[in-house]
Amino acid sequence: MIKTCSKLLLLVGFLSSGVTAMAQESASPQTGKYNSHDAFRPMFYTSNGNEYRSASGYPGPKYWQNRADYNITASLDEQTHTISGTVTITYKNNSPDQLPFLWLQLDQNLFSKASRGNALIPKGSRYGARGEQIDGGYKVTNLSVSQKAKAVKFNSLIEDTRMQIQLDQPMAANGDLITIKMDYSFPIPVNGSDRLGHLTTKNGEIYSIAQWFPRMSVYDDVNGWNTLPYWGASEFYLEFGDITYAITAAANQVVLGSGELLNPQEVFTAEELKRWNAAKNSDKTVIIRSEADVLNPASRPSKQKLTWKYRINNTRDAAWASSKAFVVSGAKINLPSGKKSFAVEAHPVESNTPEGYARGAEYVKGSIEHYSKQWFEYPYPMAINIASNISGMEYPGIVFCGWEAKGEEAWGVIDHEFGHTWFPMIVGSNERKYGWMDEGFNTFINNISKANFNNGEFNKGRMDYQSIAKYLARPSNEIVMLTPDAMREANIGINLYYKPAIGLEILRKQILGEERFDYAFRNYIKHWAYKHPTPTDFFRSMENAAGEDLSWFWRGWFMEDWSMDQGIGSVKEAKNKAGQREGYDIVVNNLGRLPMPIILGVETSSGKKELVRVPVDVWMRNSSWTVRFPTTEEVVSVTIDPDHELPEANPDNNTWKK
Repeated sequence: MIKTCSKLLLLVGFLSSGVTAMAQESASPQTGKYNSHDAFRPMFYTSNGNEYRSASGYPGPKYWQNRADYNITASLDEQTHTISGTVTITYKNNSPDQLPFLWLQLDQNLFSKASRGNALIPKGSRYGARGEQIDGGYKVTNLSVSQKAKAVKFNSLIEDTRMQIQLDQPMAANGDLITIKMDYSFPIPVNGSDRLGHLTTKNGEIYSIAQWFPRMSVYDDVNGWNTLPYWGASEFYLEFGDITYAITAAANQVVLGSGELLNPQEVFTAEELKRWNAAKNSDKTVIIRSEADVLNPASRPSKQKLTWKYRINNTRDAAWASSKAFVVSGAKINLPSGKKSFAVEAHPVESNTPEGYARGAEYVKGSIEHYSKQWFEYPYPMAINIASNISGMEYPGIVFCGWEAKGEEAWGVIDHEFGHTWFPMIVGSNERKYGWMDEGFNTFINNISKANFNNGEFNKGRMDYQSIAKYLARPSNEIVMLTPDAMREANIGINLYYKPAIGLEILRKQILGEERFDYAFRNYIKHWAYKHPTPTDFFRSMENAAGEDLSWFWRGWFMEDWSMDQGIGSVKEAKNKAGQREGYDIVVNNLGRLPMPIILGVETSSGKKELVRVPVDVWMRNSSWTVRFPTTEEVVSVTIDPDHELPEANPDNNTWKK
């Protein structure tokens, strides 16, 4: 009986001391939405790592992905604005599964009047044909399937933007090959979801050609076959392989495409070839085809038609452009390894101004050289910008940018579209599902590139995250983790581009620091180059390389639409036993659902200003935190985040003044 009482007294004493300690941590009651258990609960990941995808966030020892190689011959008919071609696909099944059927993507079928996307896309949307009445889509003929040069039995069906090939005998696992061949044709829409199209200029049509051949869908270890239709807003998810293609067009056309031009001596005049080769070796821009050349028929070979041959290796796609109206320039790109690439700019005479695209080759060169040094080396032999009626769209080795852009806008669109080389051309994420993994990551690296280019020529300084946070806190916003097609179109810009980019900037500058962040981010790119990461792979890789549990950040910023709202609860003078001032106790309340570090700006009576930084860890079990600021001077003002470095959505409660 006495021992039991002693234990009870000890327990009461322990609880009392615990309450005292808790009171010191939570100096004032939480009156907002913050719940530390929601924010910092464990078990963020719903599955363990495995032999395919390691818990480290990198590919596992048995990671696999299938391969698709393409050989294409196609021709451009300017009179009817059509493409006709033949594609031969060599598909390799590296998976451990038998494949009884195959899926292909027929993205041009979006422009068929009966397409599902046509019914879904609002009138006037940039993701449709913008009112053009076109009987679009692929016409596929002469479809055949073979293995080891022998025909195999199959059935096929086309459903909207997908084609299924049902094999009589399944493909074997672990390396089986199959060859698919077909003829196809399609009319080129004027505005093809702002991704392909053609523009009328005073000197001729400019064709920007993409999604121009049937392509294999991805079969992976996450979803099996990825068969989401093409609905316009969501972009692409593609297998890697080599693409060899030949484009036949009128001889007055200049055809520029992804990869390496294999026969320049056959498609250029002697003078054009001389300038082309000079530009390849020049750090300064060299004019390959001038305004005068555009108006001079003798500047092109005197033939009816020419065939331009290209090849691009280890790629997920290829695109090209053609026009007799192109002014063309180029310059050498210097890569960190000592290798070279070739920056090429092509635009109509209307865009050939110093404010427009006359500096285009310089912009391409600067962009590629920066990203290669900062993150991962550029892998393609050329980097081509085409000024056209596409406001901005990216493909391996070639981009399409709005022909009317000028100044900072021209730099920005070129830099943005070439930033996509790294996401998703090198790091091949699933854009159809996770658009933020290419648009958001790219917007993030663009901000660093802008500050770097030409001593910050177009850099307007650091962003005001408080102003942005107010916009992010709008009730009409949606979460980042939605497919682009499932978002309201008005929210795509913020949820795919800006919010993920801002999140990564905050992570880099305020949570991990540049050294830890950059190391982790470079390793993510390196390990997933030419592979298919998921959001979980990205989250895990950043945590493992940076040595930080960031589940609270991923949860609040990407999985949920939580807002940050810190407020000053009180500022009280703290005195020692002799009654002398030794500092101030500043109580900060976490009122929003999103935890973030505390940044306090404190000013004393002498005019001295100091910044106090407190890590996010204090919010693991508290909704209020007391910051002791040691000083013998009188404190006259305290401000939460005075330089607006954090996404504070409600700055009204951020300032205390005496």
